[in-house]
Amino acid sequence: MNSNRRIKKEPASVFRSKKGRQRIIEQYEKLLSLFDFLYFEQYVDTSYGPTYVLESGAQDLPPLFLFHGSSSNSASWFADIKELTKTCHVFAVDLIGDAGHSAETRPDMRSDGYAVWIGEIFDALGVRKASVMGNSLGAWMCLKFASVFPGKVDKAVLLAASGIAPVRPSFVFQLILYSLRGRKGAEAIMRMVCGNDSLPQEVLAYTAIISENYLPYTGNVPVLRDSELARLTMPVLYIAGEDDKLTNVPKCINRLKKLLPQPTISLLKNTGHVVYNVLDRVIPFLQTRT
Repeated sequence: MNSNRRIKKEPASVFRSKKGRQRIIEQYEKLLSLFDFLYFEQYVDTSYGPTYVLESGAQDLPPLFLFHGSSSNSASWFADIKELTKTCHVFAVDLIGDAGHSAETRPDMRSDGYAVWIGEIFDALGVRKASVMGNSLGAWMCLKFASVFPGKVDKAVLLAASGIAPVRPSFVFQLILYSLRGRKGAEAIMRMVCGNDSLPQEVLAYTAIISENYLPYTGNVPVLRDSELARLTMPVLYIAGEDDKLTNVPKCINRLKKLLPQPTISLLKNTGHVVYNVLDRVIPFLQTRT
């Protein structure tokens, strides 16, 4: 036996069990079956593993990529895709390492890994330049991609974006604490994230299934440096809730105004970290000529 041989451990799954992953995927499929518009599902190959993309809208419309938040998948855009396809060719991407169909790979967030991954998706789909829209962690990925490959981004829409200012330490502490408490902990996290917002029952039910069966990323989300944010010379729309307990919205707004040419800022009253029903702000922004 070769004593110099070292056994490489299989990467830990981001799901609590295979059965738990199946529960999430089955519910995901049920939600997709409710989509009352034409869409096309596909996997694209990247160096980080296969990536699931839900595509919809006329080919001749401007391309728009959607990146959901943590502990979610493309079903989170359920209420938005149909309306967005009236003016955009939409690509909704399941984040790698998250609760969807894509590979369970999690690149080092301190690297350019996620930006490279998005660039590979663009190349695989034959898209040279597109607008990007992200929610929370997905918005961080949009920021990172736009800072590394600014020439590939037409416009950027950031919903409750991470990465502009540090996440509130109190939120991180409570997230770790509640994540150990099963269903009751999941309910506490939802109350903390949503604030006073009343979400549809099916959304709450699916979120509970994910919380019970998925292991979210709980590390620090890197804040982009001034030099990185300054590379975002394309039009940027930032939408956030004034009652957001996760991100420091006033600091985010100050940095964007300081470092970006002319960011469009939209602050929502009586809204927490969950931002939704904002297409009346998003669509006119996307239609504005650069």
